[in-house]
Amino acid sequence: MAMPVVERLESLSNYEPLFAAGSESAGRNPISWAHWRIPVGARTRSVLSRVAFVKSDFSGRPGKFAHHLVLEPGEQAPAGPAWMMMQPGMMEEKWTEEPMMLPPRPVSVAHSELPTGSHASGGATRLANAFIQEPDKAAYIVYEPDAPLLPVLNEAIGLLPPALRWQVTFNTYFAELPAGLSCTWRCVVASTPLAIAARKSKIAVIDLSQNADGK
Repeated sequence: MAMPVVERLESLSNYEPLFAAGSESAGRNPISWAHWRIPVGARTRSVLSRVAFVKSDFSGRPGKFAHHLVLEPGEQAPAGPAWMMMQPGMMEEKWTEEPMMLPPRPVSVAHSELPTGSHASGGATRLANAFIQEPDKAAYIVYEPDAPLLPVLNEAIGLLPPALRWQVTFNTYFAELPAGLSCTWRCVVASTPLAIAARKSKIAVIDLSQNADGK
């Protein structure tokens, strides 16, 4: 892997816990599930990311665990990035081995389409419609820390035409926009400065914090 790609992935591994490491709420720290599109030479490649809070180490500093997958076009599941990250064993949740260089491993995907039934939640429908109408316009999704966001995004992506599903970029625990990248769906926790600022702005806001199913 080229060093610029390694450096970019390291920059995507930032994580600032919402709740302090020693607090009773530390287990509620959100997982940052993200789909990025990064330049790799003259090409653009999708990156699936999972960055999560982990217990403090012996020094008492908060820890994190990050796993990134850089995909070739043929490794992209037709159902989309959120669906792919939800598949068992796709994204690592912990590492107990010694540090080592891992050999490249092929990523196998199920080439099946998501159902696009008529009972989609209101939040998912609004996200999909907004992207179809203005694919370059960012939207903020406000949520409570315990809300299962990835299924909502997966549902919204399933409502998009197959050709658009891998064009959507998102982060379920958005903090800031990495330099040179885009993030279409920016999920922010209710009551945080980002959520408050989003509600006051003219940017599209979908508030899921008042209703768990987004209707």
